[in-house]
Amino acid sequence: MRKLTIKVPAGRGEEVVEKAKELDGKNLLLQETDSGELVTVYLSNMQVSKFIERIHHIESAEINLIPRGVITLYPPQGDAPDQVSDVTYRSPFEIFLGGIQSVGSKVGLVGYAAAGGIIAWIGLYTNTSYLLVAAMLVAPFAGPAMNAAIAAASGKNGLLWKSLGRYFLSIGTAVVIAALLSWLVGQKHATTLMVDISHISQLAILLPLVAGFAGAINLVQSERDSLVSGASVGMLVAASLAPPAAIIGMAATFGDWQLVRSGLFLLILQLAGIQLSAALVFRILGKVTTKGVRFSDGKELVFKGSLLMSTIILVALLYWQFEEKPSLQKSSLSTLVTEVMRSALETVEGVEAIEANARFTRGTLPDRNSVVCDVQLLKTTTTLGDEELKERIASMLRDSIKHRDYNADPLFNITVLK
Repeated sequence: MRKLTIKVPAGRGEEVVEKAKELDGKNLLLQETDSGELVTVYLSNMQVSKFIERIHHIESAEINLIPRGVITLYPPQGDAPDQVSDVTYRSPFEIFLGGIQSVGSKVGLVGYAAAGGIIAWIGLYTNTSYLLVAAMLVAPFAGPAMNAAIAAASGKNGLLWKSLGRYFLSIGTAVVIAALLSWLVGQKHATTLMVDISHISQLAILLPLVAGFAGAINLVQSERDSLVSGASVGMLVAASLAPPAAIIGMAATFGDWQLVRSGLFLLILQLAGIQLSAALVFRILGKVTTKGVRFSDGKELVFKGSLLMSTIILVALLYWQFEEKPSLQKSSLSTLVTEVMRSALETVEGVEAIEANARFTRGTLPDRNSVVCDVQLLKTTTTLGDEELKERIASMLRDSIKHRDYNADPLFNITVLK
């Protein structure tokens, strides 16, 4: 439940109390003051917007809303468990104003974005994966992302553009910081971790959709109904954005445009996916609409336009991803090639496959999409020599891989164990 205090002119307090009773308000209190009357109301989360709407005609009303859960108890005592189990969603009024309130100083936004960019750069430059986790915790990308989605759901064009501006300001800061650091140390080549992150999965679209849903539902749910902390959800959103932003800055410094392209693809995919799923959650579950209390001047066209633009961007990116193989599918195709090799090796008699792995090279050779296939074999009953066995295995695996439409040119490193 939520606690509200409403200061109204003398003689209007009873009207406020009656409106609260109609919405099943609890522990109502009316007090006289020197300048009017003060009403204290305890309401279910979802009734807050309706209550404020019913008293909005009292122009001089001063309303204080405490955005914290309150437990109210009242007779009979045996009903206490049911009375405290109010874990309904937050009111659209609270969701919307909470988003606006989080639009704070740009100094803090840029400062945290720079700190996140530095930590992400160190992690990528030194191949230290846990530093990327730290960068995700520091990067301030979740706030602007959720504000943009709230603005789209409520149809507030001005707030949408302001949130998007903060969005790109924070991401741009991280990109510039990463580029500057790579230039200062004279970095000339991509690190292993950079290459690994730049390899995109065919299922990459799922991460931003899940991140947007998780970020939005965390703001919609009552705090006692949420099993995940806001910091964890913010980290999930930043996980979609922080590594690609750093990769773009670093790779641009030494001219690896394949990595830049992969980073841009991931960044735009994450932005559009998060915006689409989060806006729908705020709209459907949070009831944040253009007709909400105190923000009824929102335009339905803004919401529909935002969804249409996000959808068009996602469809265009997915078409690009699946049309250009294997450039934007290397992570998934490496797994598929590995599965093909393991299945093929199971059919070979006299040989036991110890290990089989495939990985795409960090770049694309002229007219070749090279995938390095590492295979370790143990001879059991075959009488073939090592070199002849390697040639036969390589030929068989090459045919198996070529049979699939992977557009990959396998290079084999076969080891016969003694």
